[in-house]
Amino acid sequence: MIKKLVLAAAVAAMAISFAPAVSHAKKAKAAPCTMGTMVSGKANNMGWKPVSMCGMDGKMYPTLMMCYGPSSLCPPSM
Repeated sequence: MIKKLVLAAAVAAMAISFAPAVSHAKKAKAAPCTMGTMVSGKANNMGWKPVSMCGMDGKMYPTLMMCYGPSSLCPPSM
């Protein structure tokens, strides 16, 4: 009898612990980009592409880096 009561309490506690996480996930707004993601822009006439990086606020910011487009080592394009 005690085992059943403890098991029922554990199951109820587990169900209650997940309830706020589900409701919070619905309210949370998705950011336009993930922090640390890098993308390359349009290449100039010599083939160099500017690189942008996603900041902590979900916005893309230009970096001081450029990559050579034909090398295929650039991050994906926007």
